[in-house]
Amino acid sequence: METTDTIRPARRLARPREGRWLGGVAAALGEYFDLSPAIYRVAFVALALAGGTGILLYVAAWLVIPDADEDSSVAERMLRDHADRPSRAIGLALIAFVAILGLSEARWWPSPGNLWLAVALGIAALVWWGASPRGAAARHDVAGVPLPARRRRSLFAVATGTLLAGSGIVALLDATGVWNVDWRIVLGAMVIVTGGLVAAGAAAGLRVVGVAGLGVVLLAALALVLAVRVPVFAGWGDHTAHPTTAAGIASTYEFGVGRYVVDLHDVALPVGETRVKTTLGVGYLLVKVPRDATVEVDGRASVGNVRLLGREDNGGSVHEHVTATGSRPARVLVLDSRIGLGQLEVVRG
Repeated sequence: METTDTIRPARRLARPREGRWLGGVAAALGEYFDLSPAIYRVAFVALALAGGTGILLYVAAWLVIPDADEDSSVAERMLRDHADRPSRAIGLALIAFVAILGLSEARWWPSPGNLWLAVALGIAALVWWGASPRGAAARHDVAGVPLPARRRRSLFAVATGTLLAGSGIVALLDATGVWNVDWRIVLGAMVIVTGGLVAAGAAAGLRVVGVAGLGVVLLAALALVLAVRVPVFAGWGDHTAHPTTAAGIASTYEFGVGRYVVDLHDVALPVGETRVKTTLGVGYLLVKVPRDATVEVDGRASVGNVRLLGREDNGGSVHEHVTATGSRPARVLVLDSRIGLGQLEVVRG
């Protein structure tokens, strides 16, 4: 008696040419797992609207899942074709990492949050990739003899000189008190200038790889300053503010990067409300409050740890509010404390 066995070919995860809506990722997953592609499409859209991660997952899947007509994926081909230039892969990985951080805080409605940052970084990655030397085939003359490649002039010296001169002028104006500089605006202007130089240089046939890399660094610095949303350039190092009288308490205490202590523990507060705002860009912010006063503290951290009079929380976009009654409840300290990246702690002195 003869039997016939049907041997099914092994399934291959690949993006089909038919039935795809965008890049074919959902269609590939549906075909591989015998499920409707609509399930995956809904999941990707939901994750994209919830915080932007659906976009990252879709792009990552598109990179690693090959086309049905191809033997290797886009990611495999990129790594193989540029194995002799690992610096480019490392640079793009860093850009992707910052983009992930940006998209992790992105919101589509009512405010896009850091979505613009992820988009800008994606554009920067494309510019960097396109502007990098491809090390491709040498040019040939009519007889087929290789001609020496003509070295194109670079815009890097022009870009760095322009940015250094502009930064020096701005710093001089800030130091002399002529202009109270908002460095977020300065960094934004630097990114615009660098992007303009890259576009102009590429159109003119000049080398713009170094300028594009410089623009990515500036964009990362701008991303940090905008993400923490507090003054990063308002001082560096270790600093302590310690008023000794109620009249000496300032309404606002700001510091940039480092360890910042605002010590109010031995100040005799007047009857009524005393409002104080403390902010730190990056580092450790410690606020010491009086033992006998009632304290209403609102603490926020873009990314980090918040510890308010024993209550603790950490992560991204941390917001805690604590009210603690003192032995003299008529004396109230209303404290608004914020930190961009690091640790915020409020304790009784």
